[in-house]
Amino acid sequence: MSPERLPITVHRAKEIWFTRRTGDSISLVTFMDAALAVDAHGKITAIGRASEFKSPSYSEKVIDHGDGILVPGFVDAHVHCPQLSVIGSGGLPLLDWLTKYVFHAEAQFKNQNVATLGARRLARELMQNGVTSAAVFSSVHAVAAEALFQEFDTAGLRLLTGKTSMDVGAPAAVLQAAHADIADQEVLIKRWHGKSARLRYAITPRFALSCSRELMLGLGELRERHPSCYVQTHISENIEEVAAVKEVWKSCKDYLAVYEDHGLIGDKTLLAHGIHLTNNELMRMATAKATLVHCPTSNMFLGSGLLNLKQVQDSGVHLCLASDIGAGTNLSPWQTMLECYKIQAIQGNRLSAAELLYQTTLAGAQSLGLGNVCGSLEVGKDADFVVIKPSKKPILAERLVTAETPSERLFACITCGDDRIIEQTYVAGNLIYSQAAPT
Repeated sequence: MSPERLPITVHRAKEIWFTRRTGDSISLVTFMDAALAVDAHGKITAIGRASEFKSPSYSEKVIDHGDGILVPGFVDAHVHCPQLSVIGSGGLPLLDWLTKYVFHAEAQFKNQNVATLGARRLARELMQNGVTSAAVFSSVHAVAAEALFQEFDTAGLRLLTGKTSMDVGAPAAVLQAAHADIADQEVLIKRWHGKSARLRYAITPRFALSCSRELMLGLGELRERHPSCYVQTHISENIEEVAAVKEVWKSCKDYLAVYEDHGLIGDKTLLAHGIHLTNNELMRMATAKATLVHCPTSNMFLGSGLLNLKQVQDSGVHLCLASDIGAGTNLSPWQTMLECYKIQAIQGNRLSAAELLYQTTLAGAQSLGLGNVCGSLEVGKDADFVVIKPSKKPILAERLVTAETPSERLFACITCGDDRIIEQTYVAGNLIYSQAAPT
């Protein structure tokens, strides 16, 4: 059957919203009384006003979402699967918080059943919040990374993950010797990296304080052997952490150099936080085309600091948003966008609704190497989208009555939205979550 004759499904909705970037300009693209056509391969074949889709010969099936609004599937570029159970564990800064709460939680993921149930729970929660792609931290245990790949594959989500690498600076239950860590990763990469278009592997040193020089060298060599794999880690999240890294890694000129010197910085590198990076570090990140992943709810909860987003953007560094559960406080991308807005507003930088949506959709997709696949609703891309129903939250529905433009309506959703307004979640045209379905 020729491509133009493939069965088509047309999704009708009250509105469609997505973003487009041209140079430094980000615009909100909108359609009223809208429709999205998806072929049998899950590709978008057309988008526009519903009146353009009237011909019966053009569509085999029509799904009418009523007063729903279609937006691109959200991307969470930094989330910790084992930390779902420690959300809301407060009162401490980063390093003390890790010691008191996180390492104990991660140690439990050595158990196959714990790891499977944890991965399944994260997949469920992400789908319910409209997240279709995620970069996920596991624990140090290979079984936990296996569980993530298996459960996300079953759920139909897009996943970037790997086993977390740690051999120093934490309790023995969450450490693994360098040689064993690398051996486990070789097996995981062979088994899962690129097994499907939705699943890819990320080399994942926790951060500079959790890896010996031997392990860092091994990770750099692993990346050299597998250049298509990604790298995800943390950087400059907390003042005390930055000082500790300077003391431990005296041979490196700064925090970023710890990763640079071991071959871990490049266009497939995701660096979470970066609140306290220097201008020089930012410029080097921009040159290497590495991504900075901003985690606003986490930064606020731990009191780590306020990211200067304008400084990051002016340096040319690509940036996207993430929840950073469990220091983050909510898996809802709406809440992540709202906290990002507040942090920048405090610093006199008021972001538009389009900029916020871009950071958690298209920018996130680009950071995961999926910019040509998803992140916006354009012809030729996979149909990763979310059906939102603001009417499910009365106070939001009432606010939208007086919102005069799509931008105002989007901003109201960012301010008041949560998982209650996520009606359905699709990946490549496949329905993977429906609020109406039994859980």
